Amino acid sequence: MKKIVFAVFVIFVFLAAAAFADAAVIKVKVTTANVRQQPDATSAVISRATLGTLFEVIKKTGNWFEVAVTDATGRTVTGFINADVVEEIGAPGAPAQPQRTAPAPSAPAYSAPRASTGASGGKFLVMLGPVLSNLASSEPVEDPWKKSFRFGLAAGAGYEMPLGTNLSAVGALVFSTGGANFSATDSTGAYKYSFVGNALAVPLYIKYSFNGPFVLAGPYFGLVMSPKITYDYAGDTGEEAIETANMNTFIFGLILGGGLEMDLGGMKGFLQLVYNLGLSKLNKEGTGTVKPNSINIIFGIKL
Repeated sequence: MKKIVFAVFVIFVFLAAAAFADAAVIKVKVTTANVRQQPDATSAVISRATLGTLFEVIKKTGNWFEVAVTDATGRTVTGFINADVVEEIGAPGAPAQPQRTAPAPSAPAYSAPRASTGASGGKFLVMLGPVLSNLASSEPVEDPWKKSFRFGLAAGAGYEMPLGTNLSAVGALVFSTGGANFSATDSTGAYKYSFVGNALAVPLYIKYSFNGPFVLAGPYFGLVMSPKITYDYAGDTGEEAIETANMNTFIFGLILGGGLEMDLGGMKGFLQLVYNLGLSKLNKEGTGTVKPNSINIIFGIKL
């Protein structure tokens, strides 16, 4: 609905300009001309026009012409081009050829990716970041033991496929550390042990962008690899492998999160915070359930 209202507004502006004989046709006379968001040389560049591009002027503000262009998200918007880089070639009301502009590579930080419905608009993703993992248990940890997060790392690669304006689907392959820490202290000393359950996971989620900020949600599936217990019992340290026959190594759950995209000088970067909600239980025995959860802070780039 907003797009329709905006399109009607742009048409009205053009018609009103023609009616009052303020319109003119201008032609770009330099190799590349910047179209800015505001009539100011320091304003953000929203598009770029090549030599010979024709525009029909909406109005003139000082030394700037207001024209209609297509921005980096594929929307028709108005911008401003400096009079020093164009020349007036048409009388008021003269028809203008279709403008040949390209989204500016240096579009404002946090701008959304170009909307596309084809596979050609897809981007490869490289991701890396810290992980805080834990175990959600249906039964409380017995005193004097205390459970806490285990700090680790996640790294992976994926592909983002546009589905429409501001909407995309993402699939990835991610290696992530997992597990939880347990500690206790008594008169004989301090005791620690950790369940280590690193996993190779495939998250599949839908992402919706708000022209920079975005939210995401979807399922994930994975395998726990080489689970083990590491311990430090009053100075006696070591580790023990867990027999995979005694636990469920196939895991699944939901990912929920959000983040922010930004321009990194020619490529897109993003920062996202994701909560992995485990829905599958790790334990095969016992009356309770133990499920893996984690919080991921991901830094990534689009290639």
